[in-house]
Amino acid sequence: MLIKMICCDVFTRLACDLVAKSPHVIDIEFLPMLAHVEPDRLRQTIADRIEAIGESGRSYDALILGFGLCGNSTVGLTCSIPMVIPRVHDCCTVFMGGKERFLEVFGNALSSRWCNTGYWERTWSPNSGYPVLEQQDSYKTSEQYMNFLAEYDEETAEFLWQTMFPTIETHDAYYIEQEGFEFSGAYEGFKSFVEREDITLHKVDGGLDLMQALIFGEWDDERFLVVPPGMKIAGVYDMDKVMRAEEVVIVEKDPFLG
Repeated sequence: MLIKMICCDVFTRLACDLVAKSPHVIDIEFLPMLAHVEPDRLRQTIADRIEAIGESGRSYDALILGFGLCGNSTVGLTCSIPMVIPRVHDCCTVFMGGKERFLEVFGNALSSRWCNTGYWERTWSPNSGYPVLEQQDSYKTSEQYMNFLAEYDEETAEFLWQTMFPTIETHDAYYIEQEGFEFSGAYEGFKSFVEREDITLHKVDGGLDLMQALIFGEWDDERFLVVPPGMKIAGVYDMDKVMRAEEVVIVEKDPFLG
């Protein structure tokens, strides 16, 4: 198959490795992880990239999304070709390899702080291009926070900052180790951060099963939602199906109302 993939850049290392090994030909496009702080804007960005598929001149057999529900960022998306998305709420389940492993580790503490190499590189690392950890205590003077204030009101700026750097509410944090992808000192960096907050850090094994199945075209209904053309993604918000396909309703404009 010839497949188009639109993917969060938090998966860059994993996705590039698996695309190189896939039996299918895949054109991959990455979007920045921190676009998640504005779900409506991210949804529109993904929709724009989907629309551009028809202008590419490429006859793709399917579109695969390297996202989950992600704060409703993918709810409402539709495509003119079959669209495939993992049945997950966010990237943590993908990094764990699937929902069974995710629930095994996080089932009793769904709000626990976690990190892995991809999340570190695209969010907290000094190389990410975003505020480094040391800026947290004085965030209101940081360049990123000032940029928020320049574009939004103070309440929205606070919301965006807390979304990017939420307050830790548990006494445990988890580092998801991705064997073969630990190149950036992510564990040591995350460890130094949580230990400053008197948080106990646990290292757990991640997995490639879910991302590999997505990229290799192994789209069983238990793990993936396949959205036919003319249908859109709708949220279910449980821990099983997570999402479903829903018919797109086209509302015709009333000629008498203009």
